[in-house]
Amino acid sequence: MQEWVAELVNILNEEDILFLSDKDLVFLVNRRLPEENQISTSTFEKWKSGKYAPNEEVGKEFVACINLALIRQKQLLSKKMMEDNNGQWTRYAWIMERKFTEWNLKHISENINRNEQSTVINIQAGTEEQRKLIDNLINADFEEVKPIQLPKPKEVKSLTDNEKEDELPF
Repeated sequence: MQEWVAELVNILNEEDILFLSDKDLVFLVNRRLPEENQISTSTFEKWKSGKYAPNEEVGKEFVACINLALIRQKQLLSKKMMEDNNGQWTRYAWIMERKFTEWNLKHISENINRNEQSTVINIQAGTEEQRKLIDNLINADFEEVKPIQLPKPKEVKSLTDNEKEDELPF
């Protein structure tokens, strides 16, 4: 892992990685290393999600390296957006929205609005009688019914060995 991470750092510093996927990064790093030091895309994804031995410093270095690369990408896109004087800033905003979900404000807004919508049920009656029944169910005034306290049952004396069932008080 140490050799792989070292080569990843080189790739991240040398290459323009803005449009590279995780699979692309794995490919670029793997092609620079001997086969015994190469990893699979699934291993990369496990490492990226923090699934490495907790005492492995190289794992922490890997996660920090990936996070730093993402921060640099955000900074680069933000800078290009802010410095654009030709009215083309929207292309950088488009890239930002697709690369980083937290910047996809339209998607976030649509999800919030979708969750706020109420459910509407449309009921149609076949006859006037059914329509009245449905109308009464929907528009009826409801009265809260409070529970009533039932009287406590009388204590029942249990049978002892000396008593007969027909001698009980009930």
